[in-house]
Amino acid sequence: MQKNTLAAIIFSAAFFLVFVLVLPQYDSIKTAKGALTTRRNLLAERTAAVNKIVEAQKQVQSRQADINKIKSFLPERKQIDEVVSSIQNISESSGMQLLGMITSAVPGIDDNRYKKILVGVDLIGQYPAFVNFLKLLEQSLRLYDVSEINAAASTTVPGNVNFTIKMNAYYLK
Repeated sequence: MQKNTLAAIIFSAAFFLVFVLVLPQYDSIKTAKGALTTRRNLLAERTAAVNKIVEAQKQVQSRQADINKIKSFLPERKQIDEVVSSIQNISESSGMQLLGMITSAVPGIDDNRYKKILVGVDLIGQYPAFVNFLKLLEQSLRLYDVSEINAAASTTVPGNVNFTIKMNAYYLK
């Protein structure tokens, strides 16, 4: 009978030790494995995000020439002096005489991507030179959007035409 009692005591002690010592360690190991899995998933997501950023930076570097071209026809600021000089160069190259130019900001445009500058140009010259002016304007690096063209016979120089052009130049906000 003492054998059975001793066996029962040992079994009870073992059962007690399993619940007191082993199961809490098992639960903490199970929790740690869950946390490790969660952190591995988070690390994998962050690594993928970092890889995407690195890839985007590589694409930006490889396309820097294209980005510079875009910045030239849609600059980050107004650059009115550049608009005036480019219109003056285009008029001289085409054979037109530049009589005057007006620039002003276009009010009321609430586009989040870009703003407009209204450019009014008064020219005098012959019609073929004006067509050449429009072609050079179209080939210009800066983006111009011609919205209105008015023509009238010149009263000062016979055979010439006075042209008034209204157009928009764009820049980023």
